[in-house]
Amino acid sequence: MAYKNYNNNKDKYPWTGQRIVNGKRQRKSFLTKKEALLWESEQLPDEIAEQKTHSVCLLDWATEYLRHAEQNFTGKTFDEKRMAFRQFFAYSGINPKESANRLTALQVQKALQRQSISRSGNAANKDRKNLSAAWSWGVKFLQLPSENPFSKVEKFASERFERYVPTLDDFWKVFHSLVQDQDKLMLYCYLQTGARRDELFRLTWADVDFFRKRIRLSWRKNKVGEWRSQWLSIKDDLAEWLLRHKKGNSDLKEHVFVSYRSLAYQYRQHWLKKVCKEAGVKPFGFHGIRHLFASILAAQNVPLVEIQYMLRHTSLATTQRYIHRLKKENREVLAALPGLTASEKNPSKILQQVLGV
Repeated sequence: MAYKNYNNNKDKYPWTGQRIVNGKRQRKSFLTKKEALLWESEQLPDEIAEQKTHSVCLLDWATEYLRHAEQNFTGKTFDEKRMAFRQFFAYSGINPKESANRLTALQVQKALQRQSISRSGNAANKDRKNLSAAWSWGVKFLQLPSENPFSKVEKFASERFERYVPTLDDFWKVFHSLVQDQDKLMLYCYLQTGARRDELFRLTWADVDFFRKRIRLSWRKNKVGEWRSQWLSIKDDLAEWLLRHKKGNSDLKEHVFVSYRSLAYQYRQHWLKKVCKEAGVKPFGFHGIRHLFASILAAQNVPLVEIQYMLRHTSLATTQRYIHRLKKENREVLAALPGLTASEKNPSKILQQVLGV
């Protein structure tokens, strides 16, 4: 993988690319990371011929796959895959310099068994999945044996821990404990839309349609995946609150929710856990609110396909893991969601005044 130079020539050629040719590592310096990555991805004619007779070692396989993963997956997914290789090579029965052709299912089973004991069955199964995907990639691009030694190993016994879904009472306790109006608005927005954490972090004012009372959420599953977006109707009180928020904060140029530095949020990793503790309720996360959103709709007998639409899932099976039923959108679905009480609601007619309705 390309890396940043820290030698005397770092200003002139700050990036170094590296690749394996005929079993030997080559390095070359470049002005930009892009040039280094392009050079790494090139295959020389003699290298292609050599691949037909030369067996790739396990370390070369890991290096090439992780280079691919770094460019095509999110940072979190890349780190997970890198850790899977690190744990795999930590097993004494695996020699990273050994030919990949000689790797057996028994070696894999023993290495993963070690993980199931020292860490957990869940951890071993996650490594098995990532390494199996890496091997399949190697079959396609590195001429590894077509029989996947990782897929031959059966899954390990594991405990499934259900994601904690807060009660609606706990949600409101946390909501009322908040002091900042923007924090309350953000939490309420999660409850009303079932949004993923980063979907609201990246929400801009261009994604808010005050006239039609709807917002547009955008997402993608990996770095190279196409962006997808979907408009969702919102309740009147949320539309009014968003408009008050915009008019009352002149520093909000683009994003709806910003930090004290006027920058869009990236993680807010411990914020919700902290406020849950302060409110005296069992800690839950942003995704727990997403599950609560689905559960509320299911309890109101909203058909499963409609909940799937609101959650923006491509597979109905995924939605079934959130609840166990599901169909509708817009106003009839929105009527099932809880709104602000009269004391929390601002009776202002600002929305009608601005829109002239």
